[in-house]
Amino acid sequence: MEKIKVIAAPGPVSYPIIAAKSDVFDIVFDKEGKGDIVLDSSVSLIRRGINFNVSLIRGLSIISPGIGRRIAVWRRGSANDVLLRAVLDLENIKADVLYAEDQREIMELLKSGKVDSAVVASPFGSGVKFEDIMIKHGIAMPGSCTAYVRDDLMDLFFSEYKRGVDNLRSDPEEVSKYVASKLPNSVDPKFIAGTIIRSDVSPVRVSDSSSFIETVKKYLN
Repeated sequence: MEKIKVIAAPGPVSYPIIAAKSDVFDIVFDKEGKGDIVLDSSVSLIRRGINFNVSLIRGLSIISPGIGRRIAVWRRGSANDVLLRAVLDLENIKADVLYAEDQREIMELLKSGKVDSAVVASPFGSGVKFEDIMIKHGIAMPGSCTAYVRDDLMDLFFSEYKRGVDNLRSDPEEVSKYVASKLPNSVDPKFIAGTIIRSDVSPVRVSDSSSFIETVKKYLN
């Protein structure tokens, strides 16, 4: 039987499908192209013109400890930068945004007091979730990570993705090491485990994300 190709961004969205150790999927790490299954951040899929129909990870991106006046975020134009600029406008907050190259630099800016808040991944802190801010304004954000899944593959994908989540949660140390060994980039296994443990990770069908999509499109350029 020919394997089903999964085009996946090499970030948190891919961790459970790797952890499933499935023999039915061929995982290709890429952020271009459209296949039968495509996994990426919700912002990236919108940018790519791919209509996602499954929410995978919610509560992954957090503004910690809350929305301040000087905020550190990863790279101009990144998914978190797009979301941050959107929520600042929604909340009518004027803030200085400082761009960092990686999570470590973001944390150093926050700890040193050079910024009073930062956009971080769930393993690195607590604060306000983007989903919670947007829903206050009537915008249903489906999560930081989403997927396009062909309808006839939906049940199979759900089963395998859930199995990967269960594997990571039942033995986070060893399974995270396995996931890290399969990624094309270097990732600390502790970050992989923390992402799954501290975020809401499970596949959920998405019916209508039009309000979120239209909001994001305003900030893509």
